[in-house]
Amino acid sequence: MSVNQVCARCAGRWPVLGAPAQWCPRCHGVLLAPIRTDQQHSPVQRGFRWVARPPLRRGGLVADPVVASPTPHYTDIPRWGLHDPVDSPVSRRNWPELLADKAATFLIVTAALYALAVPAELGRYGVLVWNRTRLVDSTVLAVSDVAVFFTQAGGMLFTLLSGISGVCWLLRIRRRTFTRARTSDPRSAGEVIVGCAVPGLNLVMPGVFLLEVIRRDPRAVTLVRAWWAMWVFGAVLLVFNWFWRSRPGLQAMADGVLIAAFTALSAAVTALLALLVLRRLEGRTLKGSKETVTRWVIATDPPSQPEQPEKKSETADQEALAS
Repeated sequence: MSVNQVCARCAGRWPVLGAPAQWCPRCHGVLLAPIRTDQQHSPVQRGFRWVARPPLRRGGLVADPVVASPTPHYTDIPRWGLHDPVDSPVSRRNWPELLADKAATFLIVTAALYALAVPAELGRYGVLVWNRTRLVDSTVLAVSDVAVFFTQAGGMLFTLLSGISGVCWLLRIRRRTFTRARTSDPRSAGEVIVGCAVPGLNLVMPGVFLLEVIRRDPRAVTLVRAWWAMWVFGAVLLVFNWFWRSRPGLQAMADGVLIAAFTALSAAVTALLALLVLRRLEGRTLKGSKETVTRWVIATDPPSQPEQPEKKSETADQEALAS
């Protein structure tokens, strides 16, 4: 005769060795009261019995009978499937990066507009000279005014766009340069923006910011210095042009037209030099293609071959033997 304990979870039978156990060794369920194997497994003898109870609510009362509901079904043919267009979340545009990418384009348009402003201003000066002795046709005068207005106004607009995109590009090239060097930028973004936007400071600080990111590139240093000089010269020329145009008299106005043509020429050169600086620091050519890296080495003359001793002819040997 043996005494076993039945697991209430897995129905496993375990022999009782000594004191009754409490937990099943297999599934860690509760072990029921010990029973003898020779007894009939009646509900009283086995130590437990099943009791059916109605479901209860949280308050302990009997739940209401469940009302039969209709079987769920589609009212029409489902239209969903694997080919449904999925609304992807709209990503926010990174405007500083977009403006930095457009910096070269804005500089090209600026240089082109100011280059067209030079013949427009010279044409206006020619109209003024012609008007000293003859009447000027109204159509010619209107064409001259339109050409000067669109080239100068368009040049000013794209100069502003080039300045904004140039600041974004400068912030990006500084971030990439210092990240590649595994160092932190000593200047904050606000300091760079203030140095490029405040009048007076923007004549000095942009060149300093550019020279800080140049790494052992003499050609880039030369381009930055050339652009820096033209940038300051253009600002001085613009102030001089404004001062000259404030003088009274027709001759002063005519001379102001020539000065405006020269100012437009210097602005076109400044924009072109800025484009060269941008392309150089990005490692690209003026057209925007990737620049090939050329390595220069010192060329040496080939080693000279040692002179071979002249072989004596057979006749000379024979003469030497004969003597």
